[in-house]
Amino acid sequence: MNAETNTPDSTMIEFREKTYPCNRLERNGRVLYQVIFGKSHLYMTKAERIDKMPFWTSIPEDPKLLLIVRELGEQIDKHFK
Repeated sequence: MNAETNTPDSTMIEFREKTYPCNRLERNGRVLYQVIFGKSHLYMTKAERIDKMPFWTSIPEDPKLLLIVRELGEQIDKHFK
């Protein structure tokens, strides 16, 4: 998987006026997204609340990242349908 080639499992997404690679991964029957910020990686997935409403969350879940994950998730939804 190479994010720079924009394969079906990778793309580039924008966040705060910069562009970052994003990879779609499948692990243990779950779809994860890896956003690469330089040497740091953020892993995210789309989950369902108890009322069946979908939401984006980081792995591990971190309430401090809620707004960032939501914004990135919206872009991921556009790229990976």
